[in-house]
Amino acid sequence: MKRSNDQPLKDILAHLVKRDGLRGPLHEVEIREIWLKEMGDYINKYTRFIRLRGHVLEIGISSAGLRDELGYSKKKITSFLNERLGEEVIKDVILRH
Repeated sequence: MKRSNDQPLKDILAHLVKRDGLRGPLHEVEIREIWLKEMGDYINKYTRFIRLRGHVLEIGISSAGLRDELGYSKKKITSFLNERLGEEVIKDVILRH
């Protein structure tokens, strides 16, 4: 017989992640994986770091030319990553040296 307080494991884990503040670090890991897989060897070669601070994604790019080029595509990067994450996690992208 099923008890009234039974919940799927997925729901319990989601609640724990949300309660313990693990959502941000998990999103950061997912973003890094997406970036490494989708951006290609050239961009990855110059990517120094990827950090998620709140809803702002900071990306360190060691090439000034590439950083300028990616600067023109910040909205595309934001939309692409949010689409891959399945929710609006990123509201802004900051490109750093």
